[in-house]
Amino acid sequence: MSQAPNWSGEKMNRTSEIIAALDSPLRLQILLLLHQRDHVVHELVSTLGKSQPLVSQHLRVLKDAGLVDSTRAGREVVYRLAVPGVITVLETLSILESAKHDELASRRKHTPDFIDATESTGSAAAFGPLPDSTPDRDPGLAPHTPAPPS
Repeated sequence: MSQAPNWSGEKMNRTSEIIAALDSPLRLQILLLLHQRDHVVHELVSTLGKSQPLVSQHLRVLKDAGLVDSTRAGREVVYRLAVPGVITVLETLSILESAKHDELASRRKHTPDFIDATESTGSAAAFGPLPDSTPDRDPGLAPHTPAPPS
């Protein structure tokens, strides 16, 4: 069995910040656009169909996380990927999601009573229906608990 990496608190916090910055479909779209080429804000606004303040706010989050870099070119600011390798990470995560989806579809196909907890509306749905009978003893922590009153 492989040993878990020994990360410092700082490395753990930094990694958590990067993951948090990736937790937005719009920010992922921005990263994919910047992977194609450098963009100025108005190009991103036009392509994404979002407001300039919203796009700028998301760019700031990505920049604070160190994923996006910018330089001023006259009156405009040009944005680019600071860490192009992030796209490889995103592609890997996309493959994992596809594999998970395929696995769930396979389980549904081969197991008639399969209950997908990701589609449930309540926690009980993940475990199936409750039994129709009451146990003879209370299954609590105390041993030899008397049967519940009828």
